[in-house]
Amino acid sequence: MNVERWLRTRKPVWQKLEELLKIVDSKGLAGLDRSQLQELGRIYRSVSADLSRARVMNLSSDVQVYLNNLLVRAHNQVYQTKRNRWADVFDFFWREFPRLVRKQILYVLLAIIIFAIPTGISYFMTLDDVHFAQLETTKGQPIVSDEMWNMIEHRQMWTDSAQHYSSTVSSLIATNNIRVAILAFILGITFGVGTSYVLCNNGLMLGTVFGVCHTYGMDGRLLAFIAPHGVLELTAIFISGGAGLLLGKALLFPGQYKRLDALRLAAKDAGGMFGGCVPLLLVAGMIEGFISPRTDLSANLKIAVSLATCMGLLLYLFVPREKISTHQA
Repeated sequence: MNVERWLRTRKPVWQKLEELLKIVDSKGLAGLDRSQLQELGRIYRSVSADLSRARVMNLSSDVQVYLNNLLVRAHNQVYQTKRNRWADVFDFFWREFPRLVRKQILYVLLAIIIFAIPTGISYFMTLDDVHFAQLETTKGQPIVSDEMWNMIEHRQMWTDSAQHYSSTVSSLIATNNIRVAILAFILGITFGVGTSYVLCNNGLMLGTVFGVCHTYGMDGRLLAFIAPHGVLELTAIFISGGAGLLLGKALLFPGQYKRLDALRLAAKDAGGMFGGCVPLLLVAGMIEGFISPRTDLSANLKIAVSLATCMGLLLYLFVPREKISTHQA
């Protein structure tokens, strides 16, 4: 088969499909008359066959990606039905988000490793020399602030006062955690370097603070504070970091695609992974504002909350569920 002749013959058909889709994008299906609706379905099936043929002939990735994207747009119109948007949202959080996490679990595990290594190193270096915590970060500030250090020395938890401002603190904490997750995700476009930096930096801070608290006999109180919300918070950050690393991998190793096309393909899964983390961070913020800092709750109770969230999260993420119906009759 003459490939150039075939492309010349088929391109007008593809362009016609694009024209019809532009009308639908601006006016909806109501913008097409009966003959155009029939033509949309006919051309869609024809272009589907073209994509299969392009793959068999091993045409360039540009042609294959173009046809695939065109068919995705057309499919959503040709087979669209009246949908229940609330059911779609529920289905995403109930089924699709956990599926994405399982599908991209290697990137999540890599994010955990990138976080855990500086956490462990900084912890043991602080135990060896507590003044390690006074080293300045890239922002020119010590890893552990002077104010926090002073409170730890006097056997005081800087979190104790938070229980008196629970609603405000919960909002601030959730906002800050979402900011960290956003950075871990969006900085994947720096070929994963920015994502790795965010994970390393947060791991460094956590390990150092634990080291200082252990030196002054405060590590038990710090663990009791972190335990209730930590499982949800850290899991969300790891998943967001995994999403960022997925973007970075697409840019570093695009395979048969151009980098921009590879990024677009990876962004679908990565964006879903990050989006599913937002409710986890909001719940973690509520726990951190209303439960974690309370001094009238025992450490055992806080550990029990941590174990409950851990078990619930494992069941949520790793037990597959059937797709719910999102269509209305």
